[in-house]
Amino acid sequence: MSSREWLRRPGHLLVAFLVVTLLPACALGVLGWQLFQQDVALEARHAQDRLERAADLAVAALDLALDRLQDALTVAGGLPRGQDVVRVTFAPGGVSATPADRLLYYPPGTLPAPVPTQPFIQGETLEFNGRVPGAAVAVYQQLAKSRDAAVRAGALLRLARTLRNSGRPDEALAAYGQLALMGTAPVAAGPAELVARRARGEMLFALGRRDEGEAEGAALLADLGGGRWRLDRSTFEFHANALSSRLRKTGAIPADAVALSAAVAMLWERYRALDTAGDVSAGRESIWIGDRPILLVWKGTASVMNALVAGRGCVESLTRALSVPLKMTLADAEGRVVLGAPPPGTAVVAVRPSADTGLPWTIKVAFVDPGSERGRASTRRFLLVAGLAMLALFVAGGGTLVWRATARELAVAQLQSDFVSAVSHEFRTPLTSLRHLTELLEDGVVTTEAARAQYYALLSQETRRLHRLVDALLNFARMEAGRYRFRFERADLGQLAADIVEEFKRETLADGFVIDVQSEPGVACEIDRESIALAMWNLLENAVKYSGQCRMIRVVVHRRDRRAAISVRDGGLGVAPREQKAIFEKFVRGDSARASDAKGAGLGLALVRRIVEGHRGTVDVESEPGKGSTFTIVLTTDRNQDSGARNQVPETSPDS
Repeated sequence: MSSREWLRRPGHLLVAFLVVTLLPACALGVLGWQLFQQDVALEARHAQDRLERAADLAVAALDLALDRLQDALTVAGGLPRGQDVVRVTFAPGGVSATPADRLLYYPPGTLPAPVPTQPFIQGETLEFNGRVPGAAVAVYQQLAKSRDAAVRAGALLRLARTLRNSGRPDEALAAYGQLALMGTAPVAAGPAELVARRARGEMLFALGRRDEGEAEGAALLADLGGGRWRLDRSTFEFHANALSSRLRKTGAIPADAVALSAAVAMLWERYRALDTAGDVSAGRESIWIGDRPILLVWKGTASVMNALVAGRGCVESLTRALSVPLKMTLADAEGRVVLGAPPPGTAVVAVRPSADTGLPWTIKVAFVDPGSERGRASTRRFLLVAGLAMLALFVAGGGTLVWRATARELAVAQLQSDFVSAVSHEFRTPLTSLRHLTELLEDGVVTTEAARAQYYALLSQETRRLHRLVDALLNFARMEAGRYRFRFERADLGQLAADIVEEFKRETLADGFVIDVQSEPGVACEIDRESIALAMWNLLENAVKYSGQCRMIRVVVHRRDRRAAISVRDGGLGVAPREQKAIFEKFVRGDSARASDAKGAGLGLALVRRIVEGHRGTVDVESEPGKGSTFTIVLTTDRNQDSGARNQVPETSPDS
């Protein structure tokens, strides 16, 4: 394929350009992507290794901390402190807890035996069987003076009951008050103080003294939640439920204390199951009481076993002491989260099951901020991405510049080719006519003087036409180079337009057209007659070429906003709005002009624009496809502006 054919097919050039440019770029991109993926995988392995090491350190630290807790069970003051931590000692004689007020109730069988009822048989017989409350009161009053606290407390309880049933409320309230002062002295329903205050509150409600009863009940419920008395579970729940149902506003029983008490009861059952032969029991376990996770750590024998019962706060203190700069989640054997939050499904984690570590929990370790970890990419990845981006930018930018330059050169080459073809045709037409007329004259075909004169006139006309073409090309070249000198003089634009139209009508191109001239009187300004005439001639030629079926052309000379205007109007093909600016560029012809097969070089309107700009004027077009066009040259009538325009034109001769 020749170079000329190649230039005619820029699509092939585009394909070749894409192949030469994009194939290496794609290969480089694929290689870079593979390197990037390898670096990402390497970074992921490094991150996983860091998590695995951190998980091993966390397991070792937690194991050591729990071992220290077991060893410290027998040492006073060696255990962590907190609202949800209690130290318990189990022995055949019962259960002791430190602090004692952390437990709301104790395991059954670890409380003092109830007082005997034998001393109160006489008084109860008089109270219930003999229906002699006064005599029963006397018996109870006598027993209330006993040195035995249990007997004294039982007597005061029965005395207050008898007085209340006998309609002596004030005395009954006083008896309950004396009973409450006996503190933990045992009575049938629990410690003397608890039973007395509970009964006193019920009596106040019965007497209609509700506010006092509410205050008494609320204070009693708060003391129950604070572990004031050593109770078994049934006694605690009996009094707590009764008070909660009676009071309008109740305080909540601390859930942590309830969970600790239930956990101690579970450990008591394990202690009782120990063999008396001296088996050693030691362990650590995570259990759930309600919605509360509880940590159990114990060590001992059947003779004595020490244990630590702790809530979530203690576990948090253990993990804080590890100083692991990662997010750690603890879960029990059933998968319930004890501490922390479960990591997202897409997070990178290291897992240590409790079956492998011997710890009470399964440990999951993840990065605190995965986004921050991803942001700490290696220097290799950053340099790789930066290098690939720069190469892609260079390839894209360089390719774009090369393609734009190539496309521009191709466009210029195509325009120049079209221009040469058009100009050649423009020259060929008059030259053909000149040659044909000359041959006829030389061969003596023309014999009469009249015919010979007609042929001479045609020769003169074609010669002038050829001269105008040459002048137009030379003048345009000089104007493009800035070497054309305008010679300004005062002229009447109406007369100038009429002269040019009369001369144009004598051209064969104007045959069959009606060219009407309308002008306002006195429209004059300083112009270069030759160049303005050339501009008008070009507008008239275009009007004739692109008039289509319309044979009417109108030339109007008028004033426009203190300026002079020359308009050439036709009713022909028209110009699309998107092309109305481009047609004033050199070598550019509109779509309708090319479709009409009218010959042209694409320089006429460009030359008009150059001439008008040299006069410091403007040229515009009003057109609509299929409805014709109006081209208007607007010139200033101000001499100062004309002088300024002339002074800015290089003072060189037309032939320079």
